[in-house]
Amino acid sequence: MRGIDATIDDDPTLAGCAAMVEADIRNRLAHDELAFYSLHKTFLFKHPILKQDLQEGEALRALSELRQSNPAAFISEVANIAQNIRRYESLLRKEKFKSDEERKSWEGNLSRAKMRRKIAESIIAKS
Repeated sequence: MRGIDATIDDDPTLAGCAAMVEADIRNRLAHDELAFYSLHKTFLFKHPILKQDLQEGEALRALSELRQSNPAAFISEVANIAQNIRRYESLLRKEKFKSDEERKSWEGNLSRAKMRRKIAESIIAKS
């Protein structure tokens, strides 16, 4: 993979190849997931779509249980989620990150917080 990155960096006309390589990686992951499911009737959860589905399912389960067992804590969690979203958006907007890795981490945290907010809103809308 490093060789491919170096080649693309050296010759910008090959930038379209990067998209092809990423698509190939995703296709291989999908094939591995389906092959494993065919044999074991369960997924590996390595493909990005399945990872996201797993995270959403876990968040839905946790927030639903929290709402049923302790509604006050659920409301507090919803407020914390909103506060986290504001904080990460502010940090990213002001570019306070020290490294590219930290920025990516904040972006991941922001997307997870937005997903949890969406799930919490759907739980509230059902009641």
